[in-house]
Formats: sequence, structure tokens, C-alpha cells
Amino acid sequence: MNDKRRRPQRLFTGTHGTSNILRQAQSLRERQSAWNAMLDLEVQDHTWLVGWSTGALEVLCQSSVWHTWLRRHEKKILKRWNTQFPDTPAHSIQASVKPWIAQLPAAASPPSKMKLRGTLHNGPQRLREAGEQMTPPIAAAVRRLADTLEQLQAEAVTRVSAKEKGAAPSE
Repeated sequence: MNDKRRRPQRLFTGTHGTSNILRQAQSLRERQSAWNAMLDLEVQDHTWLVGWSTGALEVLCQSSVWHTWLRRHEKKILKRWNTQFPDTPAHSIQASVKPWIAQLPAAASPPSKMKLRGTLHNGPQRLREAGEQMTPPIAAAVRRLADTLEQLQAEAVTRVSAKEKGAAPSE
């Protein structure tokens, strides 16, 4: 039987001690900045170096888009890594995807009690009112959305009106 209670207890040695973990964390922090320097600007905020061992770089990606980007640029990144860290050469990148939701600042998040429900004809107006409470870039996007919704509703009304009158669809 493989009963854990009957196995001898292992004592933590220097290889598992706090000082070793701290050293590894400091090394990872230093190499994270070097990792970012190897990447293009748009990728730096979406990938993190998690570790390196046995010739492989372990990387965490925000989404499959960045995972694909790493695959496309793997040779270039490995060449830069091996040039900068010849003592720990790497031959491959092992990337995994871990999606997360970025936290927006409190001022940018919409009020929690905002309700956009109502009749269809009030939708664009309610969107515009809600946009006034948001930051300028988001408010501009909400205004564009309201304009688009208004335009789509007008087209839908025109189509329904034409069908009621027995007109043929125009195309």
C-alpha cells in the first residue's frame, strides 16, 4: 500500500528552504525584465516568463493570440535568449494560456445600478445617458454604439413598413 501516514517524513533541506525560494524569485524577476526586452512592445503586457529549465522557457500567455505570436517568433526569441544567457541555453518555449480579466480603474467602470433595459426606441438614448457617466474614451465608444443602434432600428422600421405595404425588397 502507498499510505502516506506510513512514509517517513521528509525534512526541508537547503534546496527547499526559504532562502532558495527567495533567490529563485529574484532571479525570475531579473529575467522577466530581460524577457520583456526580447519582445515587441505589444506582447510585453500579455506574456510572462514563469521559469526556465532543461532547455525550455516556460511562459504564461494571456490568450491563444499571444501563444500563436510566440510560436511564430520562437526562433528569434530563443536566439536572443541564448545570446543574453549563455549559461542557461534554451531550445524551445513551452507556453500555456491562462486567460484573465484586466481590472479597470474604479472611475472607468460603469455604475453597478445602471439599467439599459426598456423599450427598443429608448435604447440609444439610454446608452447616451449612461455614457455621460463614463471616462471620455469609453463615452465616445458608447455614443458610437448608440448611433449605430439608432441607425439599425431605423432600417428595421423601414423594412417592416415596406413589407406591410407589399413592396418588393430592393436589391
